[in-house]
Amino acid sequence: MMRLNSESDQIEAVLRDRKAPASVVGGKVTPGFVEFLLRPYPGTKVNQLKALRADIALAVGSDEVRIAQQGPHLAVQVSRPSESRRSVRLSALMEKLPSYAEHTAVLGLSEDGAPLMARLSAPEVGHVLIAGTTGSGKTLLAQSMVLSLIARNRPRQLGLIVIDPKLRADNAFSRHVEEHLLLPVAQTAQAAADALTRACEVMDRRVIDAAPTPRIIIFIDELADLCMTGGAGVIDALTRIAQRGRESGLHLIVCTQKPSSKAIGPLLKANLPLRLVGKVSSLEDARTAAGLPATGAERLNGRGDFVAVTGTRVIRFQAAEPDVLEIGRRRPIMAAANTFPYQPGLLASR
Repeated sequence: MMRLNSESDQIEAVLRDRKAPASVVGGKVTPGFVEFLLRPYPGTKVNQLKALRADIALAVGSDEVRIAQQGPHLAVQVSRPSESRRSVRLSALMEKLPSYAEHTAVLGLSEDGAPLMARLSAPEVGHVLIAGTTGSGKTLLAQSMVLSLIARNRPRQLGLIVIDPKLRADNAFSRHVEEHLLLPVAQTAQAAADALTRACEVMDRRVIDAAPTPRIIIFIDELADLCMTGGAGVIDALTRIAQRGRESGLHLIVCTQKPSSKAIGPLLKANLPLRLVGKVSSLEDARTAAGLPATGAERLNGRGDFVAVTGTRVIRFQAAEPDVLEIGRRRPIMAAANTFPYQPGLLASR
C-alpha cells in the first residue's frame, strides 16, 4: 500500500511539472495489473495525459504503462503490470460459479474482480473473434471457453468442430473434448473445407426445420492462415455461418494474429460481434482487431491480459487458463452427467 501511495504521488508530481495536472482519485489491484484512476484538472485534456505516457512510465518504474478512457465523462485509467501476476485458473473460477446459463462460456476475471462470461446465443455475442500476437494467450483463452462450455453441456446439447493445423494427434486438449467432437480434428485445409461444408448443410436444414439445437461450436485457430490456404470456398462457408449461424445454433470461436478484412474477408469480419483482443503490436492493429479506436490493446501486458469489445463497450479482463497438466489425466471441470453419446449422424448429409 505504501508503494501504491508513493506511485500516486509521483504520477501527480510528473503531471503537475508537465503542466497537465490531475489527481489520483482511486484505483485497483487485479491479478494482472495495477490501475490508477486520474481525474484531470479543469483545462487538462486527456490527450495531454496520453502524450505523457513515457514520463508516467518512468515515474512508476515500468515500461508497459497503458492509458485509456472509457467514455467522455469517466476518469482516465493508468495501469501498469503487477509484479506478482497471478494466473486465473479455469477450474478454480468455475468452482465459484455454481450455476450459469447454458451455452455460456467463461472468459476470466474482469477488472472489477467479477467473473466475465459470454452467452453465445445472445445477439451481441453469437460469434467470437480472439486476436493477439504470439504470447498474448489467445489460444489458451479459446480453449478455456470451449472447456467451460462442455463442462456444463452434455454431448447431446453441444457438439464441437475443431480446425487447427497446429494440433498434434495426441494433443491433450483434443483428448479432453473428444466426447463432444462431431468430426476428427481438421488439420489440413481440405479437411477444414469438408467440415465447414457439412456444417453449412446442417445450418441449411435447420433453417427449414426451425431447430437451433443442439448447439455446434466451431473452434478455429489461426483463422487468417486458414483463409489463405483454404481460399474462397473456406471464406464463403465461414461467411455464411457468421451471417446466419447464430439463429441455427452454430457459433464460431476463431483466433487470429491478423484480424484485418484483407486477411479474413470483410463480410466475415463484420459478423463477429464479440472481439476479445490481447496484446497487439501497434495502434493500428488494436483499432483493426477491436473495431474501435483508443481501446489501448497495443499497451496490454500479454499472457492473458485482454479487452472484450462488444458494440461500444470495452471491458478489460484477465483470461482464464485451462489446467493443462490436468487435462487428459483427470477431468476436474467436466460434469459427471456427460455420458450421453452425441448423435453420430448430425453432420451427415440426408
